[in-house]
Order: sequence, then structure tokens, then C-alpha cells
Amino acid sequence: MSEATPTAPPRSPSFWIGVVGSVLAVIGCFAFRPALPKDVEDPQRKEARRLVAVWADKLDRQTTDTGVYDRWPTDTLPDDDPWGRPLRVAYSQGGVAEDVTVLSLGPDGKEHTDDDVLAVRHAVNLKGVGEGIKKNAEETTHHAAKGLVRGLVDGAKESVRGERHAEKN
Repeated sequence: MSEATPTAPPRSPSFWIGVVGSVLAVIGCFAFRPALPKDVEDPQRKEARRLVAVWADKLDRQTTDTGVYDRWPTDTLPDDDPWGRPLRVAYSQGGVAEDVTVLSLGPDGKEHTDDDVLAVRHAVNLKGVGEGIKKNAEETTHHAAKGLVRGLVDGAKESVRGERHAEKN
């Protein structure tokens, strides 16, 4: 006698829906996983960010009495970024605001690309404001002195006229 091979009972549609759903869920976990932040992926970028922040803070503290940045003598700093290129520094000014920017060119070594790492610090300065105050103070003092003298002269004239008028009466 030959033995019959047992067969599995047919699966219900809900079973197959569950299997397909599970497969899709596993695929979705891998296909749509969130990207890790760049700092976690790239320790060099993290180090570059630290370096530019340290230098930006250091240069931000170097100002004159009026708040103007004491400028670094060249456009490069003595430290290199993690990719072996010198950090760069730039200053810009508009009105009473001034910026210092410290820049790493990133892994590609090209300026103005997405991988650049930079830190910007801002300062408000009084450059020129003191000179304007001094000029206005001198002008105001001149007018006040002129008005005081004129007032004294006019007062003396009136006083003399008043004495003459009293003598006549």
C-alpha cells in the first residue's frame, strides 16, 4: 500500500492578506527609513562645525571700544579644517552692524556649495556715531554761546533804555 501525503488545508483570504501586509511592512521599513543626521554619519563635518564656532566666538570677542571688529590680518586662519584646508575668515559691514564669518570649504574644497560649514557672528558698532555726536555738540555749544552773548547784549540795552526812560520821567 502506498501512503498518501497529507495535504494542508487551504488558507483563508485573511491569512494571505496578513502575509502580504507583513511583507509590505518589512519592505517599507527599509525603503522609507529616516536618514540619519549628517553629524552622526560624518564626524569630520561635526569637527568642522566645532572649529568654525570656536574661531567665530574668538573673533567676535575681539573688538575696539566702539564695537568694531579687530580684523584678522589675512583671510585664512592658522587652523585647518578636518579635510586639511585652512579655515577662512571674512568681515562685512552695513550701517552700524558688522559680521564676521568663519568658513570651512567642506569635503569638496569649493566655496559656496552645500557642504560648506560656516559660523557667523554679528556686532553692533558705534563707528562714526561718536564723531557725529562731537560735531553736533560743538555746533550746539557754538549756538548756545552765541545766543547767550546776544541775550546779554540785548538785556544790557534794555536795561540802559529802562534807566534813561526812568530819568526822563
